[in-house]
Amino acid sequence: MGGKAAAVPMPPAVDTSVQDKLDASEAKLASETSKAMGVKRKGQYGTILTSGKGVDDEANTSGSLLGGKKY
Repeated sequence: MGGKAAAVPMPPAVDTSVQDKLDASEAKLASETSKAMGVKRKGQYGTILTSGKGVDDEANTSGSLLGGKKY
């Protein structure tokens, strides 16, 4: 009842190697994601065959249907 409290030992030092590895893997993932998005954007722009004005030609709507002839 009025005695001294027992001394509490200090906790062990924090190991930062796990956090360093996590940070490195997150940075690598962000780099790969941005690279993949750049390739995807490049592919999308590579398929655009018209200018900003659009296509002036008439569309070919007459022809055969899939799997047979149009009557």
